[in-house]
Amino acid sequence: MLLAAANLVEQISDHPWPGCQVRLFGLTITWMSSGIASMLLAAVVLLALVIPLARRWQMVPRGGASVLEIVVYFVRDMIARPALHDKADQFMPLILTLFMFILTVNLMGILPLEAISRIIPGMPLVGGVATAIPTVTGALATLSLFTIVYSGLRKHAQLLRENRRWPMWAAAAVSPFLWVRSLSPKVPGIAGAILGIPLALLELAGMLTKCMALMIRLFANMLSGHVLLAVLMMFILQALETEVIRVFYVGPFCIAGSVVLEILELLIAGLQAYIFAFLTAIFLALYVETPH
Repeated sequence: MLLAAANLVEQISDHPWPGCQVRLFGLTITWMSSGIASMLLAAVVLLALVIPLARRWQMVPRGGASVLEIVVYFVRDMIARPALHDKADQFMPLILTLFMFILTVNLMGILPLEAISRIIPGMPLVGGVATAIPTVTGALATLSLFTIVYSGLRKHAQLLRENRRWPMWAAAAVSPFLWVRSLSPKVPGIAGAILGIPLALLELAGMLTKCMALMIRLFANMLSGHVLLAVLMMFILQALETEVIRVFYVGPFCIAGSVVLEILELLIAGLQAYIFAFLTAIFLALYVETPH
């Protein structure tokens, strides 16, 4: 049983490359691992496919260009415009990049890259789902948070410069106070003056919580599917440890369940990319607008 549990942890864990960990302020920092290598490979694949297809623009696209156009229209019409309305084009590059990157990383996690790299002697492990690593999903959520904060500050700085003719450095210095104040709902009278700052701080804490939920949602959903697959494989290993004959009636059910889970993983890969991109667009719409 302990061996099966160890195999379960081995299957769902990220594997650091030899010599790619450093200690900093008492923390172990991994700068290259099997999951990170899979993420970088996904980025290379996107650059190699998307950029040439985007440059070969035609009035009537064909082949891969038509697939790329469908993806772009889907993100624009089903994610960006419903959430951001007239500001959809402004944030379209970010939302499209998030969607395509997360989708590619999720799909590459289904491929048996790690098993193939284990066969090749001397090759470091490559594979696994990078979005099942909390630091990766935390970085993606932090990118959304920085975009929200930067866009809000930039919006208020531009308003000060246009309406009051302030220099840009002065408008940028005052914009954080105006942005935080705009987060508070409009409460008339003395109650609004008293509750303005507490409500604004509460809304700011809510923004941080929403971005943290982005991280946890993507990490937990992508990890859970691979945990279920590893559990099914653990059943087969446990049957081998006890009686070999048990494999003949445990194995088929586990293999059939694995096939069903892999099909569900394909759906979840696209669904989680959609949810992350759509929630990012929703949060941008909530906190970037001047009247909150």
